Amino acid sequence: MKKLVLVLFAVAAVFSGCSSYNYYSVTRKPLDPAKYKTFAWIPEGKSKSTSIYNNDIATDKIVESASQEMGKRNFVLQNENPDLLLRYTAIVNKEIKEYSDPVYYNPPPRILPRVSYYRGRGVYYYSYYNPLPIYVGERERSIRVKANSIMIDIIDRKTSKVIWRGWAEGEVDNPEKAINEIPEVISNIFKKLS
Repeated sequence: MKKLVLVLFAVAAVFSGCSSYNYYSVTRKPLDPAKYKTFAWIPEGKSKSTSIYNNDIATDKIVESASQEMGKRNFVLQNENPDLLLRYTAIVNKEIKEYSDPVYYNPPPRILPRVSYYRGRGVYYYSYYNPLPIYVGERERSIRVKANSIMIDIIDRKTSKVIWRGWAEGEVDNPEKAINEIPEVISNIFKKLS
């Protein structure tokens, strides 16, 4: 019994650690460490944020987390003449998600009278018959959700073109939890940076 409880606890811990975000990235050309060594942030007015991310705490977490990730990749924060510029976009939109649920018909169970012959004599008995559910179609459901996107752009300062973009998309159930997850989300976005 104790082993079963431990196994269930371990499975629950594994599934609770899964992220509810999907991570993506696109690149124009790989970041050459010999060519790019420094970075700076585009002024805050050029970065966009809405709703729950439109506050100093969320902005600081995004900037600090992304700066740490760039530092781990041997880029140095330098505000004068940087090689790269970083910009973030954090948006929460209301979306309608369509779900389809299967619909089944469960015929009622029956007790059926039967006749059998044993040694030439009729034997009467009852059999229980419980048919399987029958698939009859799908039912559509629409649910309003808050969709969250955090996007990080890395821009070549000389050409003013985006050379890498990474972003995360997920659903927001709790704004406080979404803000507290920012460092983990930014870290996972930068894992896509090769």
